[in-house]
Amino acid sequence: MNYNKVVYFRYIPLTLKIFCDFYMKELLCNGIDVEYWDMTDLFFKDSYLQEDSSYLTKTIKFRNYQDVETVIRQQNLDKTLFISIVTYEGRVIRLYKLFTKYNCKLAVFGRSMIPIATGKKLFFQRLKKITPKMIINYIDRQKAIKLKLNGKIKKYDILFLGGNNGWRRLGATYPGEINSAQKINVNNEDYDNALEQRDSPRIINGDYVLFLDQYLPLHPDTRILGQKSVDCVQYYSQLNSYFDKVEKQFGIPVIIAAHPKALKYKEIDYFNCRKVYFGQSAILSRDAKFVLAHHSTSVDYPIAFNVQLHFITSRSIEKDMYLIHRSVIHFAKYLKCNWQYFDNENEPVNLVKTFSSNAYLNYKYDFMCSKETENKLTKNIFIDFITS
Repeated sequence: MNYNKVVYFRYIPLTLKIFCDFYMKELLCNGIDVEYWDMTDLFFKDSYLQEDSSYLTKTIKFRNYQDVETVIRQQNLDKTLFISIVTYEGRVIRLYKLFTKYNCKLAVFGRSMIPIATGKKLFFQRLKKITPKMIINYIDRQKAIKLKLNGKIKKYDILFLGGNNGWRRLGATYPGEINSAQKINVNNEDYDNALEQRDSPRIINGDYVLFLDQYLPLHPDTRILGQKSVDCVQYYSQLNSYFDKVEKQFGIPVIIAAHPKALKYKEIDYFNCRKVYFGQSAILSRDAKFVLAHHSTSVDYPIAFNVQLHFITSRSIEKDMYLIHRSVIHFAKYLKCNWQYFDNENEPVNLVKTFSSNAYLNYKYDFMCSKETENKLTKNIFIDFITS
């Protein structure tokens, strides 16, 4: 069936990224009515000074669940698709009960998954971080699954899945729900971005090595979550020494693809006068001789363009951010690339001679796209589904 209205709901204000990543502009251009239901006040006392781009499309901000129910009842439910941008778990049960009560058509995107590191030491590291709140969340999650199993909460009707493992991003689900839903193959955002920019002109003439920055010592999410980070001065000093070694060994410069949140890079030179670029990771990855990375999801770009990857960590990352350290190693093993400590001054760069095309292909179909969609853009797949 086709729909003449799409309603997105989430518990943070609308941002430009959400507007773009979920194809709201494309829907509007095709005559589809679009609404964004902002549930922030139902879940948080503070908006935490987040971006609010509600001017981009019609936005309804809800103060209580009674208002949500009233507005649901006003919809033409046969022609309206509700797309969840919230992870299904315990705290959203009451909200999902309303969509269940009125049998709303529910859809969700499952994409941008990455390989998950495992191991005994990693298990105990995670165990040490368990808090009473995490235990409560786990109990609520199990309750959420049980309610779906018992039919008290409706299952998703439609799943837009990016790669074989995209379903792992759906939150509290069970195999029966995934098997019974209508599944539409799509791509993750980075793969679509790579497709759109594959014919763009070069940014840099000549050979170079690219570093996919993660803003590791200064990332704001680390501080918000109260997690331990590495020492900023030591990290950048050791990283720049490693870049010196790379440049000497390969005879070409290292340039930096900055993390989007690395605003301090615009004020302070952290990379010893090396060129730093924002918002150009796809094109820079495409034209690089090879790419250095920790465990960034932006490795999708070099994989999409079949560019060689080399993973790096440090003793400090291993000590203070062990989960990231293990993820670096897991990425390298998954892709059959090499990894090394960048703070080991006496070791040359142990780049593999050639990357494994089979490993890249497996990663591509596991986490980025499908054989059906690898030459299509998700926005076109999505619009075709809504309108046809």
